[in-house]
Amino acid sequence: MYKYREIYADIKRDILTNHYRAGTLLPTQEFFAEKYKVSRITLKKSLTLLENEGLIFSKQGSGTYIRPRVEETTELLPLDLPIGVTYSHRDQEIKSKILFFDARLPSTEEQKNLLLNKTDPVYEFKRLRILNGKAYSFEHVVMPSYIAPITEEILEGSVYDYLGQEAKLQLVDAKRVIYADQADEEVSKNLEIECHSPVLVIEQTAYDQKGHAFEFSKSYFISNQTKFALDIHLKKN
Repeated sequence: MYKYREIYADIKRDILTNHYRAGTLLPTQEFFAEKYKVSRITLKKSLTLLENEGLIFSKQGSGTYIRPRVEETTELLPLDLPIGVTYSHRDQEIKSKILFFDARLPSTEEQKNLLLNKTDPVYEFKRLRILNGKAYSFEHVVMPSYIAPITEEILEGSVYDYLGQEAKLQLVDAKRVIYADQADEEVSKNLEIECHSPVLVIEQTAYDQKGHAFEFSKSYFISNQTKFALDIHLKKN
């Protein structure tokens, strides 16, 4: 990966995890050039990517700011930022209930989405995410076992945080498909709704900073208790 994309991914993660807060000034180019030991030209490429995504904006004579985002309203789940419930609802009480955890060989669908061979082992886990004491989402996740060792203790917190620290893995891109479905017995039981009730599903394949797929997941949300949001920023000519 080119150096400017690594810097872009690093700064983006710091913005999404609230290290650099929305509405505040981004550190200067001199600061980043010294931090990453790169030229201003290389750094400019990184900042251009962030600006094109709508994460930052420049104000003449004032500097570069982190753009306030729609997910600052914590009732909303941002579709354009696959950062996980821990950060999308960071100001609220979040808990995880582990429902299932095991290692096995991947299915045909998982091989296709994660670019695995049929003999490559994967972790499979199911979690209930609890927001402010109420069932919020049911997660069914599959990850290649080679990325990092995973335990039930890790699943009780932020998996993305752990992977960032342990495997130096950064979630940079994701392919998401959103659709309506009916809750089966397992989903309805854990979300405490009637079987066949309508649910909203986010099917996601997540990619790291090297372009490798490291997660295939399906998350189920109660249809009348969930709001999704999407920021759209058109590039200027």
